[in-house]
Amino acid sequence: PNNVPGYVHSLDGAWETNPLLSSVYKDDSRTKGLAPIPTLVVPDEESISASGGNDSDDGNAPAPPHQSHPRRFASLLSLFSVNDVGTVISQPGIKHQKDYKLVRKIVRNGEEWEGILPHDVLTVEEARRAFEVGGFSLVINALQRRWGPIAALTRQVQNEAGSSHVSVNCYLTPDTRDNSGGRAPVEVDKDGHVARRNAFEYHWDWMDVIVLQISGTKLWSISRAPAEYLSTRDLKVKPTLDQVDRYLSPVNEKTQDLSGQGRYDDFLLRPGDALYIPRGFMHNASTISPSTIEAQYGGFAFNDEFTNELMSGPSLHLTLGLEVAFEASYEALVHHALAAWFVSQPKTQKQNGEDIYVLSASDCADEKSKGVPWTTLLHLVVGDVARRGCRSGEEDGCILRESVPRGDLWEDRTSKKMKQDDRKEVLLSSIQAIQKYTHADSVVRIATQILDEQYAEGNHESDFYVPVIGVKDRLNEMRCIVRRAGELVDEEDVRRQLHLFEQFVREKPFGDSILSPFESHLESIWKNSIRQDDVNLLRAGQQIVE
Repeated sequence: PNNVPGYVHSLDGAWETNPLLSSVYKDDSRTKGLAPIPTLVVPDEESISASGGNDSDDGNAPAPPHQSHPRRFASLLSLFSVNDVGTVISQPGIKHQKDYKLVRKIVRNGEEWEGILPHDVLTVEEARRAFEVGGFSLVINALQRRWGPIAALTRQVQNEAGSSHVSVNCYLTPDTRDNSGGRAPVEVDKDGHVARRNAFEYHWDWMDVIVLQISGTKLWSISRAPAEYLSTRDLKVKPTLDQVDRYLSPVNEKTQDLSGQGRYDDFLLRPGDALYIPRGFMHNASTISPSTIEAQYGGFAFNDEFTNELMSGPSLHLTLGLEVAFEASYEALVHHALAAWFVSQPKTQKQNGEDIYVLSASDCADEKSKGVPWTTLLHLVVGDVARRGCRSGEEDGCILRESVPRGDLWEDRTSKKMKQDDRKEVLLSSIQAIQKYTHADSVVRIATQILDEQYAEGNHESDFYVPVIGVKDRLNEMRCIVRRAGELVDEEDVRRQLHLFEQFVREKPFGDSILSPFESHLESIWKNSIRQDDVNLLRAGQQIVE
């Protein structure tokens, strides 16, 4: 049902725009309230009613056996279950903190943090005790490298959505029964349950996520607006207390004010539910006690044992991380177009009457550099506008963070020719926004950040790393930019170069000169990730997915 005006209630419409709950539960209370989560209920023949079993003409009819439940139940349980968790963490070579971790949310000085057991190696029995007695959640990272059916799922999703990579994490959170025997300093209700259990603090992700609830239930809080619009990897930070208050406060019940950012009404994710959250939307999840479920959500009383059993016990969900990152965004497409433009120019000291160097060898003598070519500076300009624009009211620069439509799902909706024309128009709009918002001092800042990241111990990844120009081979150019660009680079010269670049994009065939290198780069990323996953699947004794 279209339960929230102003939102699109299909995944292709909600993509990178708003969260979306897809449910097998008909006439769901989650579609009501002051600020309900946008919800799509599957067709009647695949849904179940609150009274139990599949929906039918007779609401009082006895529930059918579990084989007749919605296909999604069977599909999710065939992927992974609670019984499979021990098998995975017993695989040879698996390490705690690297491949999986036992975590629990802790609060210090009013701030939430992730607490993790400090051991590198844990036995299955030690992990079980931390889970059952200590209330720790178990998180398995990159499950697609350790479980064949999960690997098959990620490759299907990657083909359909066109992401640069899809990974899967498993989250197993204990139910709220206190098994510590009074040793844990927690408050329990009359039935021996703590109010809730959390694994993580409030946060947002730099990837789009699809959550698949397999068993148990989990309470979710999600902001109604992104804390960081289509966040990139380097823009993900720990939320401030002010951000948590601004984006995750409930809607004012007295005034019913929906104008503030705030959060959607909290809702329970149940077995068979799927949840989409665009990157940048703040969220958190927790298991809650049966008494809280009964008091706040009316409890669940299904007529068949299968559904009731799925609802109870620990919460198990899978999170698919659809990584747009930098590589599959319009920013990346602009970078590839810049590389194509630069390659098309004659290899002479002058190009179209312009020097190929924005800073000469004499300008960069202290760095022992031949100078800084325009291509390096313009790549930095693009990266700066992509990161700065959405924070300072330069909304038309935000499109650089959006993903480029690609993959099987998008192919189904538009012809290849139309798709290329649409991409080219968006690319040209992006270049015009870059011309409008370029600032020389910001280029100095981004070059400084690149240098800082290159020298940060253990930090080898950066969304500012542009493979088409090889940032790691241009560190002396970055140093020269930091030292001289603010003094010697004229912003009008930068805009003139960008105008020449825009003319190139307008005149050149889009598919061969710009789109093909972009697609080839993504294809190489995809093949490398598949190759790495296959190696790990073999080590884990799992079947390689064809």
